[in-house]
Amino acid sequence: MTGNREVITGNDFKRMIAGAYSAFLLEYENINALNADSLMDEKAGTHILRTIGASAMSLRDLQADSIGGVSKRVGSAAVLGAHGNAGVLISQILRGIAKGLAGKYDASSSVFGKSFQYGILYAQRAVNDEVERPLIITAKAVAKGAYNAVRANLPIAEILTEAIKVGGIALSQAEKKNGFVIMTANYRE
Repeated sequence: MTGNREVITGNDFKRMIAGAYSAFLLEYENINALNADSLMDEKAGTHILRTIGASAMSLRDLQADSIGGVSKRVGSAAVLGAHGNAGVLISQILRGIAKGLAGKYDASSSVFGKSFQYGILYAQRAVNDEVERPLIITAKAVAKGAYNAVRANLPIAEILTEAIKVGGIALSQAEKKNGFVIMTANYRE
């Protein structure tokens, strides 16, 4: 069996961050509509949007660079631009992903999938309370979905699709467990 030879470059990562920012521009109000007690952050969507916005803005004038350099810039900008509890968690996920991609010019699907693991570890360290937040539960599921898809030697696009699918399932389960309803049906298949 030959390995999957696809790679993600710094430019690809820049486009991912820009895409994430665009997606949050459309959905942040739906995230804000979640039960604030469950998220412990009344404006989680706005805080995530601003945090990812800080990351996206840091890449505006950046020319082609290594994925390690781009991810480091994204992680640093997210930490400096983090807003609220949800923003801090997202910034730590991005910081952890940067740690996993450090020193890489480009990343194979395997390396990129493993970098999600670092992101989850960094986010978990940022939370002192014993109750797992829906954001971390979902992020763990996304990382596990990516890991399983990498092990199945899927192309990068399918790895990301599988990660999002598994994350959506975990979010649905967290919603039922915590008794809140999300208004973003678009994330489910």
